[in-house]
Amino acid sequence: MRVAQTTNKKLVFAVLLSALTVGLMLTLGRVPLAVSQPVTIPAKTVKGSIPMDGANPVWESVPGVVVPLSGQLITTPMHPNISVKSVFVKAMTNGKEVGLRLEWIDQTKNDTAIGPQDFRDQVALMFPVNTAGAPPFQCMGQSGGTTNIWRWNAEWQKDIGKDSAGIWDVDDQYPGIFWDYYFEEPAGGVTYPDRIGRSLGPFNSGIWSGNIMSDPTLRVSSVEDLSANGFSTLTTQAHQDVIGNGVWEPSGSVKGGGYTGPTWRVVVKRTLETSDANDVQFKAGMSVPIAFAVWDGANIERNGMKSLSTWFTLKL
Repeated sequence: MRVAQTTNKKLVFAVLLSALTVGLMLTLGRVPLAVSQPVTIPAKTVKGSIPMDGANPVWESVPGVVVPLSGQLITTPMHPNISVKSVFVKAMTNGKEVGLRLEWIDQTKNDTAIGPQDFRDQVALMFPVNTAGAPPFQCMGQSGGTTNIWRWNAEWQKDIGKDSAGIWDVDDQYPGIFWDYYFEEPAGGVTYPDRIGRSLGPFNSGIWSGNIMSDPTLRVSSVEDLSANGFSTLTTQAHQDVIGNGVWEPSGSVKGGGYTGPTWRVVVKRTLETSDANDVQFKAGMSVPIAFAVWDGANIERNGMKSLSTWFTLKL
C-alpha cells in the first residue's frame, strides 16, 4: 500500500487546524459523537422500590448512557436548529417495575402553554408494542407497527398539587384578568367542579369531550401514556399506566449526573407488565428497542419540532 506524503507545511497546518476547529465546535456545542456511544442501555437490578426522586442516592451507582439527539428532518414541520443535543439516560428494575431517569441541559424552565407565546418542555420515550423482530419506523411507528409512547411534560408537573381547579389556568397565568360573568357562577367564585357542571357542554368542550389535556382528573401523573402508528396518529390511551416526576435544577446536576448547569431531571416508571394490549410488555432479561425525543419550550419546539434519537436497546 502506498502512503501519500507531503512536504507542504501550509497544507498540513490547515488540516490540523480544521480538525481542531471541528473538535472545539463539538465540545462547545456539547454534541456527543454517535460512534462513541454504546447502543445498549443496561438496567441495573435493585432491591426495593425504584425512587421517583432523581436525586435519590440509589441512582448514583446506576450506569448511564449519553444518547445523541438530532433535529427532526423527516416531515413538516422540520426542525434542524435544536437546542438539546443529547440526553443522559439511566435505567433500573426491581423485577416488578422498570424506571428510567432522563437528564438534559435546558437553560430555562418552561412549564406552561397558557399564553400563545408559550411552549412547554417535554421528553418522551418510545417502545414498539411488538418487541419481536425489527423495530418500526423511529418516528412514531407505522401502519402495522404500533408504538407505545410515554410523554412527560413540565406543564402537567406544574399542575400536580394545584388548588381545587387542579390545573394551571388562564387566571393563574394572568392574575390581573377580569371577566364579567361565568355561567351559573356561585358565590365566592368558580372552582373546577363548578366548571364541569351544567355548563360543561357549551362552556368547556375540552372536558366534555374527555380530553386529557383539559381534564386533570384523567391523569395519574405528569406522564401521558400514548399509542401511535405513524405521523398524525398519536392517541391518548384509555388506561394510563405510567407515572413520572420531573425537577428543573437551575444550578447544576447531582452526583452521578451527566451534565452541569441548568438541567431537567425526570424519572418515569411503570410495572413490567400491564393488562393493556396497547402497552409494551417487559420481562426480566429481555432487550427492548427504545427511542427518545426532547422538546425545549424556549426554542419554540412543539409537535414535530423536536430533538430525537434513533433506536437504542434497553436491556432488562
